[in-house]
Amino acid sequence: MNLKHLLFLFIFSIQASIAQEKTSSISSKKSLSKDLSPHIAGKLIINMKAGTIQADLKLSNLPALDTAFRIRLHHGMNIKFMEDSTGFVRFNNRPLGDVMDYRPYSNQRYLVSPQTIRISYTGAFPIYTDTMNLVDYKSIIALNGETLRATEESKWYPVIYDTKNDRELEKLSYDISIDCQDCKTIYINGTSAKPGPIANFKSTTPRALLLFMGNYSKQEFPGSDFLNAKMQENIAASFDHQITGIKTFYEQRLGVPYKEKIVFLEHKAIQTYGPNQSWGFVTFPTIAVAGLPFSKTIDPKTGKLNHFVRFSFYAHELAHYYFGNVFVPNSTLRDFFIESTAEYLSVKAAEHEYGKDSTRSSIKFKKGLLGENKVIPLSQFTDKDEMNDAYRYAYGPLVLLALEKKVGEEKVYRMLQNTLKNKDQNSNYDFFTKIIKDAGIPLSIWKEFEANVFNEINPAKAFRDL
Repeated sequence: MNLKHLLFLFIFSIQASIAQEKTSSISSKKSLSKDLSPHIAGKLIINMKAGTIQADLKLSNLPALDTAFRIRLHHGMNIKFMEDSTGFVRFNNRPLGDVMDYRPYSNQRYLVSPQTIRISYTGAFPIYTDTMNLVDYKSIIALNGETLRATEESKWYPVIYDTKNDRELEKLSYDISIDCQDCKTIYINGTSAKPGPIANFKSTTPRALLLFMGNYSKQEFPGSDFLNAKMQENIAASFDHQITGIKTFYEQRLGVPYKEKIVFLEHKAIQTYGPNQSWGFVTFPTIAVAGLPFSKTIDPKTGKLNHFVRFSFYAHELAHYYFGNVFVPNSTLRDFFIESTAEYLSVKAAEHEYGKDSTRSSIKFKKGLLGENKVIPLSQFTDKDEMNDAYRYAYGPLVLLALEKKVGEEKVYRMLQNTLKNKDQNSNYDFFTKIIKDAGIPLSIWKEFEANVFNEINPAKAFRDL
């Protein structure tokens, strides 16, 4: 279980059990610019009672890839046909966990990535009601008799895999129509949930596609939508007020408007859970949980989230609007600029709401996770995939908190503001030192901090003054 899981576990319950989560809201794979993101269009026909999905989807605006590219689709989907602009193509396939890897070919030659590719397929999936599955995790297409849940990790839609760069192009713009005659509400990540049985969804912003549909209602508020939450209006309004407060805090500190509406999705897991067990995942801007209802996380007396760690979790995920969306890092310090900055901001947001005791608790928890383990100094990273979870979620934010103690909160926020203003820069160590300088941090102070913290391989020694 990695640090992200531990944080989530601590949020929802000390006794909670978290199902496996392969990725965070922000993919660790290489990012694409919007101009290079594929587009997907077509139609799905879904029968909730039978557990079937029929799809006819067309991918376009595909990047130029050589014959090593693959198409990934859930192993429960049976392909009727696959065609490019010249006609039908054949394909080889091999199993890969919950998905199948397809490699198209024609005239005994593997294809380079075509400009368009259309795939028609059908899948049938079990419906879990009385008899439950042994596990529930993000890659499962989950039907529980009331709702269907399918995420980008399940590959309910075809995803191009770039083998040479080890990246899945799972974020797409889309124009998808869905026909589900036994669905009250239908939702695709990145748009508003719509009433069934037939709905069309469009987005020009590339999204990882989360599908959630079935017999549930939507509750709408200024900063948030709640799907299947069944909350009393005053509790839902209090929850939304907390989320809006986090957004406002970030806007004031970073100087950039928060233009994303967050969707909170509550679903019944297909794995049996005890009363205090819960798990969840994030496909930004959707935050999904099973087990502990959202309504149980709000203190009705104060109207606040009933623990600062829950607040910190939501604050972390909301921070990804800035670091992961407004600023998309692309070099050796990618994970520091995505996750460590978001975690630092979540600590500051919780401090603003709950006081400095919450920050002291967070520091103690992160120090405990690092222990006496040695780390690679930020200046010595040569590969963007070198950073592990402990580095991203504990060491990185502690570095920023230590820098804040050295130079003051205002200069750290100025550094983050400068980051957001330099969207097209390579997010390497040279870039880091540039934004440090631009924040007005004196060179002598920075050099001292660099020597005593940044280049110190023992976290206990580096953070002894925190």
